Amino acid sequence: MDIRERIANAKSPEEMEKYLLDLDSEFRFKCRRCGKCCKNQDTILFNARDIYNIAKKIGKTPKHVIEECAEVYIGDSSRIPVVHMVPVGPQRRCPLLLPDGRCSVHDCKPTVCALYPLGRVALFQDVKDKDAEITRENIRVKYIINDYNCGSAKKRNTVRSWLAQFQIPEEDEFFIRWNVVTVNLSAMVRKLEENNCSEHTLQMLWNAILFTLYVDYDTKEDFMPQFEKAEEYLLNLCRKFRDMTMDQRPDTDGVEAAANDLEPVNV
Repeated sequence: MDIRERIANAKSPEEMEKYLLDLDSEFRFKCRRCGKCCKNQDTILFNARDIYNIAKKIGKTPKHVIEECAEVYIGDSSRIPVVHMVPVGPQRRCPLLLPDGRCSVHDCKPTVCALYPLGRVALFQDVKDKDAEITRENIRVKYIINDYNCGSAKKRNTVRSWLAQFQIPEEDEFFIRWNVVTVNLSAMVRKLEENNCSEHTLQMLWNAILFTLYVDYDTKEDFMPQFEKAEEYLLNLCRKFRDMTMDQRPDTDGVEAAANDLEPVNV
């Protein structure tokens, strides 16, 4: 059982907390640059910033990066589109790994890769109403040490020093806002599924989420203002559909009509 499973299966907050690290927590790890963490790795998920950075680095569009390096599926628990890195070849190598073992996007590699062997988790707290909108005040950021079979345990690090080494901000505004928007989108879609929303409506929503959240970025422009625009649109979409499904008799006709009003997208 890996660390994320142990956290998910914790029987109490106290049990869960023992697996979590804060900025001054210590762990032992030294990277040997062996490249093992870039092979046989099936758990890499891209966020919008990862895709934008890679696209900008290689001079392609976000859509091209997704088509060449990833697959999109609907998450079993989140019920929203997830962009998953697809390994290639008999060694199941990262598609961004060069033949000589170097990363082709080293200076802008996905955050999950830069953090390794650390992982970062967003914990949700003080949520008293399951139908309420999640805000940044509900989020607490913690870290975990993933199971690893490479490197060595010769070097002592703190989480804080590890983040600094790889230029990862301690207060990552994007990470918090990304979790706010994705958890609210997840709640919206799951609520619609509970109300037996049509497959057509769900497909329209999934396409709109994928396009707005991951694809619709111009790499000639700064990332964050574009993400903020996508965030505002998607959170307003969540509020609109939440209002339609709050009553005991949800407005299913209104939901269908609202989905049909979404701009058609081609992804």
